Amino acid sequence: MLLPQAKDIKLNGNVSNSKMGLGKSIKMYLTIFVATTCVYMVLYQYHMSRQPLATNEVIKHTDKSSSSASSFIASYLWSPMSSINATAMGQGEGQGQAQMQLHVSNATELSSSPSASIVESAMSFLSTVSLPLSLSSPSSSDAKTNITTTTTTTAAAAAVTTTTTATTTTPTTTTTEKLLRTTRTTSHAHNSMGSAGGVAHKTRSTFIAVSEPPPLYIITPTYRRPEQLAELTRLGYTLKHVLNLLWLVIEDANRTNPLVAHTLDRIGVPYEYLVAPMPEQYKLTKRAKPRGVSNRNRGLDYLRANATEGVLYFADDDNTYDINIFEQMRYTKKVSMWPVGLVTKTGVSSPIIRNGKLEGYYDGWIGGRKYPVDMAGFAVSVKFLHERPHAKMPFKPGYEEDGFLRSLSPLDNAEIELLADECREILTWHTQTKKNPAALALNVTRYGNTNLAFIEKLLVRP
Repeated sequence: MLLPQAKDIKLNGNVSNSKMGLGKSIKMYLTIFVATTCVYMVLYQYHMSRQPLATNEVIKHTDKSSSSASSFIASYLWSPMSSINATAMGQGEGQGQAQMQLHVSNATELSSSPSASIVESAMSFLSTVSLPLSLSSPSSSDAKTNITTTTTTTAAAAAVTTTTTATTTTPTTTTTEKLLRTTRTTSHAHNSMGSAGGVAHKTRSTFIAVSEPPPLYIITPTYRRPEQLAELTRLGYTLKHVLNLLWLVIEDANRTNPLVAHTLDRIGVPYEYLVAPMPEQYKLTKRAKPRGVSNRNRGLDYLRANATEGVLYFADDDNTYDINIFEQMRYTKKVSMWPVGLVTKTGVSSPIIRNGKLEGYYDGWIGGRKYPVDMAGFAVSVKFLHERPHAKMPFKPGYEEDGFLRSLSPLDNAEIELLADECREILTWHTQTKKNPAALALNVTRYGNTNLAFIEKLLVRP
């Protein structure tokens, strides 16, 4: 029989042992929790460090060669790169270079991440994108290229556009043919607008054609009308998302319009503004007029004289475009085609594809045409155009597309590349803008000293 004192000692020992067991259990569970958390953190870091986009499943596209994959991805990573031109334009050379250095530094930080392979492919193109050129000769003598700009006329009284020669250094890269040509001219269109226009930009954006990705030449006919500036603005800001592009804006007029030049400067897409009036014999006819033919043929002449590679496309300013079609068409080897929506009573103009082969054409008006397609539904390789020196668009209303494609013969249907998911998607639309009447004259006596006097100069009169 235990004494009361011995009983107390035994009970205290049991309590002490149970507390120690509980402490050990808590410590064990905490150890397991911490270890598990650390394992999860390591796995999470490993997962995050893996390249997020596998090369075999990044973006499903129809590049014509595996070597173009990096340029395709880069075109999406750096699609706003044309904003560099717009930012640097109107700023000093030092500010433009500072903007460029900022983009490069940001890209350098990205290159330290596990997705460096993608960023490096984008950076390889970044070194050759279009940037404003310095008019002073650099000190380095390596890889110097003389660039002669073209003379552009403007409608301003006393507006003189000078031809200058700039020298720039280009990085030495074996895979890219650095410079085809570039433009840099002083914009006098703003000065001719007086106080109403203001001087928003001093110099035009530049264009440097590089072979990766292949350059695009967008030929846009235009003419004076109330909707002209609105439609050019809409198309221009679509083209601003497309890399390595020169916009050939060709007006049906005897001289350039300072309002158009001001609009193109403000948008910031590298451009050439030319004129090509319709021949008088077609202006006087009472029948349907071949609108835009002289403009497009002028664009073809320009490309024969100034371009050696790339792809040309006729983009009317009253159409609507998905920018994906530009990325697809730029790899055209000869001729590529795709559907165009909102055309005639059928609602679409498209090649007919059966079992992956071009079988015919679907259009609301065939009219005996061999190629009953819309102007917005095909693109042509510049090299292929050079091989057809006599190819041009005929002055025959309704048969412009057919006549031009016929002039590219010999052209077999098997050589025509089918874009937009083998013509199963609509990426261009023939929307057309509602026609508006000319604006009424402003009451100068009543509104002459208001902002309406400024807006007055931007309106189209009868």
